[in-house]
Parts: sequence; structure tokens; C-alpha cells
Amino acid sequence: MEHTYDFDTPIDRTGTCCIKWDRRKGKFQDDQVLPMWIADTDFACPQEVTEAITRRCAHPIFGYSFPRDQYFTSIIDWFASRHGLSLKKEWIRPSCGVVTSISYCIQALTSPGDKVLIQPPVYDPFQAVIAGAGRRVVENPLIHTDNTYTMDFDHLEQAFQEGVRMMILCNPHNPVGRVWSREEITRLVSLCVQYQVYLVSDEIHCDIELFGNHYTSVLAVPEGHPYTISCIAPGKTFNVSGLAISSLLVPDQDLNDRIGSQLRSAWLINPSVLALEASAAAYTHGSPWLDAQLAYLEDNARLVASRLAAEAPSIVPAKLEGTFLMWLDFSAFGLTGARLQEELIHTWHLGFNDGPHFGTGGEGFMRMNIGCNRSLINQAVDNLVKMHLARNSSRSI
Repeated sequence: MEHTYDFDTPIDRTGTCCIKWDRRKGKFQDDQVLPMWIADTDFACPQEVTEAITRRCAHPIFGYSFPRDQYFTSIIDWFASRHGLSLKKEWIRPSCGVVTSISYCIQALTSPGDKVLIQPPVYDPFQAVIAGAGRRVVENPLIHTDNTYTMDFDHLEQAFQEGVRMMILCNPHNPVGRVWSREEITRLVSLCVQYQVYLVSDEIHCDIELFGNHYTSVLAVPEGHPYTISCIAPGKTFNVSGLAISSLLVPDQDLNDRIGSQLRSAWLINPSVLALEASAAAYTHGSPWLDAQLAYLEDNARLVASRLAAEAPSIVPAKLEGTFLMWLDFSAFGLTGARLQEELIHTWHLGFNDGPHFGTGGEGFMRMNIGCNRSLINQAVDNLVKMHLARNSSRSI
């Protein structure tokens, strides 16, 4: 059966305890701001997901539950068909969120005071969970050239030589939008093997591959399995982040056991029964829906990039390869992070994530969520164009 999907009709999310919309006044002190910040989309999840939850809700008991076989087979089949990655059931450990999983990996595989490396500008909870576990943050900043980002492998190897115990990778990268190539992932895993560094990879955006770019999991390099862990979830792919479900993919049995023991010590045993049903339904039936969403996101990205280039060239988006998050360079305006954020909010009513929150290299940048209807995208770009014109007019006086 051929399906059609509507990503263009706005859905009113206010009053649903939606952080993006219902907390925008608390976040930005402006209830008229266009909320294009927190990383979920405004798209209705696949119908099969809501149907699966509804079927389970027809049974009136929601007692202690465990993942049924379809939970595991749906993940195995999805990664085989979408990404050419062969997984085994015993590798898959259900969990209650990617950041939670990363935190427990840090606790299970490192000791207080150990060095854990990140690559800023990067998703800011990484630094928080490292510091919260009493480990030391080491930075390997990404290199910004030609409107894209690359890894500084020379600096990375030096950091490994100086005693880094674990690295947290963002793959695809939030916020800069890179989908790391197979060559980059292979080189990175080889260095981790050489220096015996655990590599925990946040791969929650793995399905949001755009413009012909293809995600490569760290698990695609078999020689790295004694050191590599992938954290995946249906949340970004199918817009079900509120269900708080994810999985750790851990091929090495010793690592799997150590992480499992750490999770059990906190009684983080299984996600909720409704989340388990929703995940299985999404991975089993969601491929056509995802294809349609990716096409819509590509059109959104093209619209933003083309309009900015033509109408507001002072604002430069990084080349987007994956995720539904665009990394915008406002450095031509010469504003500090706080001043830039204030002007965007209170003059132009735009609610973006400010770059400095993502660490080194974030000054002068903003993260824009394009996972929304086309009308909202155009409103946001209209305001960016007005900002560009006003800023350039003031400089010419």
C-alpha cells in the first residue's frame, strides 16, 4: 500500500507538557518567540506507533514487563536494512535514554579522576555527565574550515597518548551536522584500539541521513568491538523522545556485563511497557514514514540555505549532512553569545540554542531546529533576513 504523509500541516503542541512550546516563555522570557531549539520535531509520529500503544492500552494492567522478541528483532532488522550493520540479540541492552546510558558507561568503565574526551562544539550533556561522575573532561575541538567540520586526529592521538581512558563520540554530530565518513570512523576506532580507549558513541541521530550521506556505526569496525559501544534510540528518528527508550549495543561480553551490572545497581532494568511496544512498531513499520520525513527535512534545509545565501549572506549555515539541526554562523555581526541571544529573542523573536552552550568553538553560532512545518521555517528566515538588513544598515551609517 502506498502511503502519503503530511509534515506540512501545523500541529498545535501547546498544553501537552511540550518543553519546546509550553516552556518557551520560561526559557526565553518571550511567549511570542518561534521555538526552534530543543531537539525534537513537530511531526506526528508514524500511525503504527500510536496504534501499537493504543492496542496495549486496551489491556487494563500495566505491571512489570520485559522486552518481547519483536523488540530485539525489529532493531536487528532495521539496522541490517537501513545501515548494512549486522547486530546480535545478545548485544542489545534496553535502557531509558542515551544520556543516561552514557553516564552509566562512564561509571562502569572508568574510575574517578580518569580523563574522558569530547569533541566540542558538541551536545552539552556530555560534559555534564562526565563532570557529574567525577571524571576529567578533555577536549579535542573540531576543526572548522570551508563551512564544515573535521576531526583533529593529530591532537586526538596526542590526547590519547596522555592518558585518555574514554571518548564520547557524537555520530552524526550534534550540533554541527556532520555524518562522519566510514574512513573517519575507521581511523578513529583504530586509534582507540591502539591506545586502549573506550569509545562510547551517541548514535541517536543515525537515521537522519541527508543529501546522500551515509552513517557508519563505530560497531561497523569489528576489530574495535572490545572497546566500542553504540547508544541508539528511536526518539529522534520517529519523534518519540518523550517515551524515554533507548538501547545500548555492546558486542564485547565483558563490557556488556560490566555496564549491565552498573545499570542494575541503579535498578534501571527496562523501559516502560508502552515504550517497548512503540519502539518495536516504529522499527518494524516506520521505514516509508522516515523516507518521507527525510525528503521534507532536505527541502527545509535547502530553503534555509538558499534564502540565507540570497537574502542574508551575513548568516552562514554549516553544510548539513545529517540531523534536523542547522548550525548557523553569526560571527559576521561581532556579537558575543549573550548579546546575540538577547537580540535574537527580544528583537527578532527567534528561539535558538545558543552556541556557547556547546562549548569551545560555539561562540558566535546558534543551533536552529528545522524539524517543523515549512511555514514556520519561512517565518524564522524572514526574521533572520530582517536582522541581516538591520545590522548591515547600522554598520553603513
